[in-house]
Amino acid sequence: MTRVHVDLQLRWGDQDAYGHVNNAAFVRYLEEARVRVFWRGAAREKTGMERHFRGDDPVSGLKTLVVNHQIEYLRVLEYSEVPITVELWIGKLGGSSLEVHYEVVDGSAPERTVVARAITTIVVVDGETLKPTRLTPEGRASIEPWTDEPLRLRR
Repeated sequence: MTRVHVDLQLRWGDQDAYGHVNNAAFVRYLEEARVRVFWRGAAREKTGMERHFRGDDPVSGLKTLVVNHQIEYLRVLEYSEVPITVELWIGKLGGSSLEVHYEVVDGSAPERTVVARAITTIVVVDGETLKPTRLTPEGRASIEPWTDEPLRLRR
């Protein structure tokens, strides 16, 4: 499976009263991974996607809006100084939308241990009108190598 890997350091403040990483922190991890891939080009792999999903003008350029999050928590994640890895890929591609699929991997576990799986639907919009705008052929081409089978979350 073709995936983009983003390593993220946990923060002490991510823990809750039970001493494990709070579920709300996972939404921030997914956001940070998306920003690094789609805006910064700061994942382990160089994807080329960062040039196609935001405009140069912060006011009127392209924007990506989150329209849906689904998260399935599989295991408790304990605080560790060892980074987690957010693996992401594109599970579905539409005209102006895409589904980003993730597995969050505990970096401190002795073998690959997925602690959460998630799907985020984002829509590319015009920065001024906030109306959906079709992905460019170049944007679609940058996504295609990172497209794979979608997750099937429990309901």
